[in-house]
Amino acid sequence: MNAPGHVRGHTFVQISDVHVGSRDARILQGIVGRVNQLNPHTVFITGDLVDMHGISETDLRGLGDIRAPTYFCIGNHERYVDVNAICRRLENIGIVVLRNQTEVVAPLQVTGIDDAESREQVATQLPKLQRAPDCYQILLYHRPDGIDAASRWGADLMLTGHTHRGQIFPFYYLVKRVFPYIYGRYTDADVTLYVSPGTGTWGPVMRLGSQCEITLIRLL
Repeated sequence: MNAPGHVRGHTFVQISDVHVGSRDARILQGIVGRVNQLNPHTVFITGDLVDMHGISETDLRGLGDIRAPTYFCIGNHERYVDVNAICRRLENIGIVVLRNQTEVVAPLQVTGIDDAESREQVATQLPKLQRAPDCYQILLYHRPDGIDAASRWGADLMLTGHTHRGQIFPFYYLVKRVFPYIYGRYTDADVTLYVSPGTGTWGPVMRLGSQCEITLIRLL
């Protein structure tokens, strides 16, 4: 992925939609092992990590073994359960939770927007946050919505999930009617959007016509 000279060579890993609860928490052991093998500079978790009440800090503790700074934005399933408790547990194990917040870790600025049903959420929340000059701008939002607003604000890279790429054929076609940006890389003006198909599954532990993914992004 092309980038300005001061960030070339940086590598990021994105995980999304793990759905601990629907999936046994032991899935995190394998995910963390693979993430560490990729040796990224930074890791981003774009929501729906948890989808049931009562997932404990002990269940999530394996994420603390990721050997890179790790940032998290909430998804819809965290909102449906105990979102504040989930965020506290993640913070306790060293994950940076960004809830309509931004953090500068030069040469990057990482911004996380809370998931919302409104398709105007990104457009509503981003202008409230100050954009740092001379930083490569990474926006985390669970849904592939708001790319135009992200571009206007000056985001360089927007990372999302939520769609599961339909997860099970033929649901792909139904999901794509709601979210035209359903999977992969898209470019709009000066921002690049990447939509993860999800690292786990929701509901049945199966996929048909899609695959689970741990995404490696390298800036060139």
